Amino acid sequence: MTDTETITKTDTGDEPSTDRACEFGAVGELSWVDPRSLIVGVNIRDEAQLERRFVRDIAERGVREPITVRYDDEGRLVVRKGKRRTLAAVEAGCERVRVFIEPEPVPAAGDAAGQIERIVDQLGENAHRSANTDAEQVRAHQELLELGLSAGQIARRTHTSTKRVRVTTAVARSELACAVLARYDLTLEQVAVIAEFDDHTDDGVEAVQLLTVTSQRDPGQFAHLAQRLRDRREDQQLRAARIAELTKAAVRIIDPVDPTGDSAGTPSVPGPRGADPQAGTGTTGAGAALSTLRASTETPHGTALTEAEHASCPGHAASVEVERGWRTGEPTVVTTWWCTDPDVHGHSPRWDRPAGGVGVGVGERTPGPMSEQEKTERRRVILHNKNWDSASTVRKEWLTTFLARRSAPKDAGRYIADTLAKGSHDVRRAMENAHPTACALLGLDAPGSHFSGEPNPITVALATATAARLTVISLAVLLGAAEDGTSRNSWRHPTSDTQAYFTVLAGWGYPLSPVEQLVCHPDADRTAAAAGAADQVDSESNATPTADASADDGTDQADQHHIGAAVGEEGSDAA
Repeated sequence: MTDTETITKTDTGDEPSTDRACEFGAVGELSWVDPRSLIVGVNIRDEAQLERRFVRDIAERGVREPITVRYDDEGRLVVRKGKRRTLAAVEAGCERVRVFIEPEPVPAAGDAAGQIERIVDQLGENAHRSANTDAEQVRAHQELLELGLSAGQIARRTHTSTKRVRVTTAVARSELACAVLARYDLTLEQVAVIAEFDDHTDDGVEAVQLLTVTSQRDPGQFAHLAQRLRDRREDQQLRAARIAELTKAAVRIIDPVDPTGDSAGTPSVPGPRGADPQAGTGTTGAGAALSTLRASTETPHGTALTEAEHASCPGHAASVEVERGWRTGEPTVVTTWWCTDPDVHGHSPRWDRPAGGVGVGVGERTPGPMSEQEKTERRRVILHNKNWDSASTVRKEWLTTFLARRSAPKDAGRYIADTLAKGSHDVRRAMENAHPTACALLGLDAPGSHFSGEPNPITVALATATAARLTVISLAVLLGAAEDGTSRNSWRHPTSDTQAYFTVLAGWGYPLSPVEQLVCHPDADRTAAAAGAADQVDSESNATPTADASADDGTDQADQHHIGAAVGEEGSDAA
């Protein structure tokens, strides 16, 4: 049954003298045995969880740590420590495993002292084992990369999921991320996001600092901050490319919020399309978008001044901004053409005011350049709109994960019944559109038109759903409709349906971003948040994690300094 390999070694590893052997007693015997011959004895484990990757690893590499066994009265080997290894070896079809045969016999059922020792041994065997930390696994995978293994080979050789290895190797390639992982308490997924921004630039180091501080002080905002940083980086790259084209063509680049200001090549803040249609009309020294102008008073009323017609004007300029689609979130570069001083250059407002009019109507602003207060408000709106776009991406990702669950939250029925009873406009519209967002959140193919006659993918999914899952799908239909009812306007003018939607999401664990919190608490934006937002836009630092919600007590700066010290300011030097 056994093939003895090594016997009676002392704990020092040296050949024992007779005296020391007597002092410490016999050590035991290391042997090869057929795992199917082993008897799994009494164990504190109820069930042995045999993960598939664990069994595969045993099949490929065998049981490297010997199974601890003892002889019973019948001369059989009984497993004392190593139940999972034994069962996995049998399942993997191993022909032999190493066992360490302790010299003591298996304690009898009535041997209280012996049973106590067994239980304490087995408890210690499991309790005092600790898995590799994330940092240790990252470091090991980095060494394997350096030794020539690819990420795929690491996954196969270590029987680790490919998804996990992609994360560890991404972290391993970033010195900045590895330094943060070693010093701070972050999840591996958070550190992988940090690695994503380690591009050896000052902006990259700043992003790492902001993300690290947020992970420690307000982890619920980590995903929101990361998405804002991603969007800002992509926007900057797209704008820079377009600005380079315009600059090469000798086009002046301006800030749409302040179209008469000096250009620095890259405007400090991208504004919404066309900015303020009435800004700068009728007052010397005010810029205006060409869409609000006509060439001259002789030009027919309502005829817009085109970019081609205006190209030779000394006031010809352009602003560049990035807009994101309402549903897809995909960025689009928008170029708005301006005249920096239409009155001086002979242009007129595109639309004539009626003769004998009584002046500015309700809701209209007085023609002329924006005041500083209006500029601040405009920048605040621009910032929150961009932050809303980023938050929408995070929110949909959270909803997708949330709706993958098998059963709905306990109070989901109340939300479902209340929403249906109110007859929400958002739900009615979603029904007419065949619930596209609900399908996307459930991972189903895009539906056809409600009037196409084709079965909706949701109804197909219902056929095989359990009773608990049916409630989740019903919830998805209503949450998808509520999501469709949101827009950039929601943070300023939320409907009661949108407020109910965000309230229930927060109750189910979704961390509202600062701009989303304005849906439920509109007045919060009129205090410190507004001033903070304006300051953020001016410096394009709209990614600061808690700038809109917390007082500046100097803690963030101190933490960021420590992060910089931890990584040796590697990013700044590289930049």
